[in-house]
This record gives sequence, structure tokens and C-alpha cells, in this order.
Amino acid sequence: MDLSTAYYNSSLQVTAPLLRVQDVISAGAAPERHQPGPQVSELAAASRNGQSRAIRDRLDPGDYQRLLTAARAGYCKKALAAEYGISRRSIYRLLAV
Repeated sequence: MDLSTAYYNSSLQVTAPLLRVQDVISAGAAPERHQPGPQVSELAAASRNGQSRAIRDRLDPGDYQRLLTAARAGYCKKALAAEYGISRRSIYRLLAV
């Protein structure tokens, strides 16, 4: 009993890639070699503009303590975020620790 036609998905999304694969296989073409990408350290430096991502590293120890003290005292998180150049979410994460 042949079940291949009963379970075959004939939509264009499935058949088009299959036809391309069959063409590559039948042509005997060598598969494209993977080119090594940039190293993780290069990507991290590029995404951070050379800055550390940890807030403790971006702020001076004194500024860090003043920020925590002010946030715990109830100062506006939005104003503190603007003053220290960080996001409100970062302030809430610091308070959760």
C-alpha cells in the first residue's frame, strides 16, 4: 500500500525548496562552505559601543550608591533614569537585587 500520496504536502512552500535541493543534488554542485563570522567578543564590543553592559560597571561606585539610595527613598524612577543615563527597567532590576 502506497501512503506517500496521502501524506504528501504539495503546497508551494514545501515543493519549491525541495525542487531547489533536488537541482543542487542532481547538478553535483559542491555545497557552499560556511564562512566563519565575527567572533563573539567583536559582536559584543560592536553592540555596546565599547561600553560595559553591567550598570555597576557603567556608573561610578559613588553614583551607583546614590542611585540606589535615591530609588529606595522613593524618588521618581523616570527622573533618576534620565539623570544617570540608564533605563527605568535597569533601576527596577537594581532594586530587586
